[in-house]
Amino acid sequence: MKSKIAVMALAALSLILALLAVGPAASAQAADKPLIGLTFDDGPSPQRTAFVLDVLKQKGVKATFFLQGSHVQQYPDLVRRIKAEGHVIGNHSWNHPNFPDLNQTSQKQEVDRTNAAIKSITGTTPKLMRFPFGNSTPYSLNYIRSIGMSGGIQWHWEVGEPGDYECPGAAGVQKYVMDEVAPGAIILLHDGNDVLSCPASQWDYLARTIDAIRAKGYDFGVVAPSSTPSNLNEGSYGVVVAP
Repeated sequence: MKSKIAVMALAALSLILALLAVGPAASAQAADKPLIGLTFDDGPSPQRTAFVLDVLKQKGVKATFFLQGSHVQQYPDLVRRIKAEGHVIGNHSWNHPNFPDLNQTSQKQEVDRTNAAIKSITGTTPKLMRFPFGNSTPYSLNYIRSIGMSGGIQWHWEVGEPGDYECPGAAGVQKYVMDEVAPGAIILLHDGNDVLSCPASQWDYLARTIDAIRAKGYDFGVVAPSSTPSNLNEGSYGVVVAP
C-alpha cells in the first residue's frame, strides 16, 4: 500500500513539474515575435528626449539611446530618466566628430570621456558604441574592443530614404522606418542635434509608427553586444534582443 501511495505521489509530482515547465514555455512561445530595435542618437536634449520617453512609456516600448557626452554633462536628469525607465544607453562620442578626421589620442578621448560621464550618472559604463555618421577607424574599433565595448553599432539601411534628421515630415519619417522594417532590424532615429530644426509636427510620427510596426506583427527590443557582425545592420556588432 505504501509503495502504491509513493508511486501515485511521484506521478502527481511529475505532472505538476511538467505543467510548470510547459506553462512559461508556452507563454514565451506565444509571445515570440520578430523584434525591431528603435535607436535614438545625439541626445539627450531638453527639446525632444522627454517627449520621446513619454511616447515610449505610453506605448510600452524599450529603446536604445546613443548619447552624446557633452549633452550627458548638460542634462544629467534626462540621462537618469532614460536609465530609470529601462532603456539601454550607448556611447555616441563627446562632441560628435567624424572619427577619421581625428588623431588616435582624440579618438580615445571621445570614447573615454563619454563613458566616464555616463558612468558618473548611471553607475554603469556603456557596452555599445555608435560612431558619429557611422564612421569608425581601425584604431577606434580596436580600442573599444580592448575595453570591452561592442561596435560600431550601425543600422538597417536598405531602402535609404530620407531619415528624420533630413526633416521629411511625420509621414516621411514613418515611411522611412516602415520601409526599413525587417526581423532584427536596427532603426536609426534622433532626439538631438540636426533633428531639432525640423518642424514640431514631424514628431507625430513616433506613436503612429510604433502602432504600425506592431500591426505588422513585430515587437520591440533593445540592442545588445554581439561577437559576430550583422549583415542585416551594415556589419553591426550588435543584435536586437528582448528587453
